[in-house]
Amino acid sequence: MKKKLLIIGGSGLLAINWAFIVRNDLRVILGLHNRIISMDGVEAERMSIDSIEHLQSDFNRINPDIVVNAAAITSVESCEESLKQAIDVNTNLASNIATICEKLSIKLVHISSDHIFSGEEKFSSEITPPIPLNNYAMTKYKAEIEVKNNNPTSLIIRTNFFGWGTDYRHSFSDFILNNLRNNHKVNLFSDVFYTPILIDELVVAIHELLDQDKYGIFNVVGSERLSKYDFGLKIADSFGFKSSLIHSIIYEEQINSVIRPRDMSLCNIKLLEVLGRKIPNLNNQLDTLKKQEKFRGKVTLTN
Repeated sequence: MKKKLLIIGGSGLLAINWAFIVRNDLRVILGLHNRIISMDGVEAERMSIDSIEHLQSDFNRINPDIVVNAAAITSVESCEESLKQAIDVNTNLASNIATICEKLSIKLVHISSDHIFSGEEKFSSEITPPIPLNNYAMTKYKAEIEVKNNNPTSLIIRTNFFGWGTDYRHSFSDFILNNLRNNHKVNLFSDVFYTPILIDELVVAIHELLDQDKYGIFNVVGSERLSKYDFGLKIADSFGFKSSLIHSIIYEEQINSVIRPRDMSLCNIKLLEVLGRKIPNLNNQLDTLKKQEKFRGKVTLTN
């Protein structure tokens, strides 16, 4: 019998891609709140996240073996505009999910962020002290603390992923490709750095960690540190678009921008030692992204 995987935040691009990747090996249930979707080979369940009691009732009904918490408000601007909502979704919901999973002995994977550091150093490790610079970072870091305290055997994943989005939610790579296809200029920061990973590689690595019954914090990212501008150039090259459409801009020159870390690169040495292998290089990951184009983002919306 297949293990049952419940992904909370089931309409997000991470959840949709995750379901595509593992639906033949696991019984996948997308936990949904507002938006209801339909995917071949994947179940969907409407869940109430308004109280821990209602949430636990849903967990008892669904009875999953593994829970992935991918629910979050990821817009930095939205978190600045509504701190209460950001705390409710990014921190309090994560805390409740961790508490329920601990009570019901369900393995929990909590998706965190590379955004929680000051950006003053490159390749932050799992033991680098977080220094949140904005509300999004603060709520995600507090979520890590709550999850670890409420569920000591949870798996906390810090990452920054890319992949195919949907009609209603685009990824960073979608943003770049949509502009390139329309022959539009793309302005990208040349002084903001990170270590991106294709969702497929992220999901495979997480399930390898689950197979080894690992817990605690893991940086699940690519091994290459590059700027957002250089990432855009790589996308243009991989998909055969004009690199001249990718324009370099400087973060410091932006007006009225929410403060963000300039370097979000993470060190993945701990991950690689546990996996006993390397993460494919970014060029290979982009080749995979290109091959997936016909098959991802095909989601039917229902009301």
